[in-house]
Amino acid sequence: MVEAHPLPAALEPHAHEHGLASGEVAPLAASVDRAWELFEQVARQADLSAPSRKQGLDGRAIVAQLGQWEVGRTLADLIADAHEGDVGYVDADAIDARVVAATAELDDDTVIGGITAARAAIAEWLAGDGPATWGLVHTSSPLGPLPVLTVVNAASYQLAIAARDLRPTGVEEPLELLHLGMVAMVDTVGALAGRAHVTGSFTAVTPELVVGVGATAGRWRTSVLAEDPRQGPAVHATAPVVLDVTRGRVNTAALYRSGDLRVHDLPGLIRLAPVLEGVPGMPPVGAIGRALQLVDAVGGLFGRLRR
Repeated sequence: MVEAHPLPAALEPHAHEHGLASGEVAPLAASVDRAWELFEQVARQADLSAPSRKQGLDGRAIVAQLGQWEVGRTLADLIADAHEGDVGYVDADAIDARVVAATAELDDDTVIGGITAARAAIAEWLAGDGPATWGLVHTSSPLGPLPVLTVVNAASYQLAIAARDLRPTGVEEPLELLHLGMVAMVDTVGALAGRAHVTGSFTAVTPELVVGVGATAGRWRTSVLAEDPRQGPAVHATAPVVLDVTRGRVNTAALYRSGDLRVHDLPGLIRLAPVLEGVPGMPPVGAIGRALQLVDAVGGLFGRLRR
């Protein structure tokens, strides 16, 4: 049993709170759509034939993995799993491999069209009755069972990481997209903590954005905060560093030594480790794993990367 520790007052969830998925749909829908819009803009500016930051993949593959394709996993699949009560784990690596193979010879406009189609399908669903009916119902995901709206929002994290991965193709991702990705990542921390019935909090502190989550008794609250609560586990860095660290794209030990990445309440982070039990190292759980699991010989954070 994980030892409980006090939550920052601003992150104490109410009796029926399930993160952003249980809040007002309109602001969440706007944030999700904005993340897709920003990523599409980045993709259109990229040289998709150039190598990406992710070894072995060009820009086309990075973009294609996030698009809507018959060989991929779509929003309709999420809803179908929720309807049928299929709440297991999805093999995202296998799906990505199928998509990359199927789209390798497509032209740029067609590949980017997959992003346009995914964005349109999600926006249409968010604007209808779907969130009220299915938003809090669990579905299958790379992280196991999570509420449909949590999974839909988690894509903003993947879009932010993908935009960072496209930097070698001649683009620069907007800070707004990184912030949307951070909020989605932190909200998923809360969802996993809620699923594991862990009591704890986690805060990401950057110069422009402070976002935290608190969980207890199966519920969680995700909030953008006016300032660092200075209570509970936290990581301090710039938004690009936070996202790069969570995805294993940088030398985290060097960042930790240089002070570009700082950690508060390391024991609190360790207490949160049970949220990862049995979960494959996929985004955003890979991010959480790097934020919660690793401790090297000198007490550093983010050392044991899964992917």
